[in-house]
Amino acid sequence: MAAAGGAAVKMGYTLSRSITGTLRIDYPTVSTIVNPAAPQMILLDHVKKEVQMIVLPKPPAPPALPQVPGMPGMPKPPAVAAPALTGIDLGIRIIGGVEAKGTQYTLPPLPNAPKPPQVPQVPGLPQVPGAPQVPGIAPPKPVTAEVWVSTQLLLPVLTRIIGSFGQQMCHCVNAVPGEPPASMFQIPPDYKPVGAPPPPGLPPVPGMPQMPPMPQAPQMPQAPQMQAPQLPQAPQMPQAPQAPQMPPAPKPPKFSL
Repeated sequence: MAAAGGAAVKMGYTLSRSITGTLRIDYPTVSTIVNPAAPQMILLDHVKKEVQMIVLPKPPAPPALPQVPGMPGMPKPPAVAAPALTGIDLGIRIIGGVEAKGTQYTLPPLPNAPKPPQVPQVPGLPQVPGAPQVPGIAPPKPVTAEVWVSTQLLLPVLTRIIGSFGQQMCHCVNAVPGEPPASMFQIPPDYKPVGAPPPPGLPPVPGMPQMPPMPQAPQMPQAPQMQAPQLPQAPQMPQAPQAPQMPPAPKPPKFSL
């Protein structure tokens, strides 16, 4: 990859893909295994012999904006026709010992590109002769992409993109057909797992405030219990006086002969 006006920067890596869609990218000291079926990503540090497992979250659906009745709609921007992508067949060539078919794509710049605003002039001030003018913005150059795809592997073996940003080239070397061994997509047994920072979650949605409890209705006062007045007790009858006891009769005298 070479930026416009800068030195070229080279970066090498190895890409392996299984028939199930699992990818492995090997750099000099780090490897990445991406399993879209899990979905998870495994990071292997070959220097420290450590492994990190990161769960790939699914992108949440954006919440719908509430519609405010009576608000006027935003004016729509003028429609700009997308430029047509043209392709030219470059035929078949041998690139790196692999038969590949090439196609050149050209994406022209957007038409009716906005012009930079002019610098306002202060009224009444004379123009200074020889004053430097503000340079205009050069129109963007069309982007050209040249892609060479292997006729056997159906993978790009050479890609070259040229634009105003410079030139970017990706060259595939040592392409080996066939299914990679299953051990390439497994964690080595001597690697120590380390904790990975959890992915940032969505902030919790604030719940609805709880309604205050309804006040209880006042209880009706209990009616006083009516008690019937007690009837006065009848006076007791006076007891009759006891009759005087009769004195015992005198015993007759005893006669002796």
